[in-house]
Amino acid sequence: MKTAIIYKSFTGTTRQYAQWLTEDVGGELLTFRQAKPDKLAGFDICVIMSGTYISWMPLVSFLKKRWKILKDKKVGVVAIGVVPPEHQGSKISYERIPEQIRLAIKYWKLPGKTGKNMPTVIGPVARENLEPIIEFIKS
Repeated sequence: MKTAIIYKSFTGTTRQYAQWLTEDVGGELLTFRQAKPDKLAGFDICVIMSGTYISWMPLVSFLKKRWKILKDKKVGVVAIGVVPPEHQGSKISYERIPEQIRLAIKYWKLPGKTGKNMPTVIGPVARENLEPIIEFIKS
């Protein structure tokens, strides 16, 4: 199965996760800008990743814009942020994904950070955090 790892990163944390994931599962690493519909057509699995920023995730707009082509694929969505999944901001971010899309995707929230040397709140930025996503891709 051909896999695309698609990301948008402002601080570099999401890019790091996307690079690790690509190394671990193979596939092609693409930025949101590179992931045009004609390019996406060639993939069976798409993992879309972005940070969360005060209840806003760039991946929501990407999903809405590209859903017509993504809806028939295996889609995983990864939000990276400094607050835990049960935090109200995380819940609001997730609920901004339209319900029909939420029902068709697998979603994870991973620890992020706000800057290069800033500590995280929900855990370290570590390659091991990708294990459930790797299992999703390989299943």
